[in-house]
Amino acid sequence: MSVAFDPAVLKMVESEVRTIKTEYRGLLSEQSIDSMADESLQRLAGSRVPQFVPLFVGRFTRERIKEIVSSPSHTGKIQEQVGAKTNR
Repeated sequence: MSVAFDPAVLKMVESEVRTIKTEYRGLLSEQSIDSMADESLQRLAGSRVPQFVPLFVGRFTRERIKEIVSSPSHTGKIQEQVGAKTNR
């Protein structure tokens, strides 16, 4: 997170990202979620109201994750992983 925001705002962003990682555990890697959150934060670099940055980072990141998770290629990977766990 190389964007210059107030430390309190960045702390709230980190909290939001932790929540997202918990919500999507097992569907995407934490590194992928971090990358999407960083992209969202970069998009908000010029924000005039930084208090809303954590909210929008969460929203933009979740939207991106939902697009990826609902894609046919990702759905197939999840089904393969579930099948592998079931066959153990």
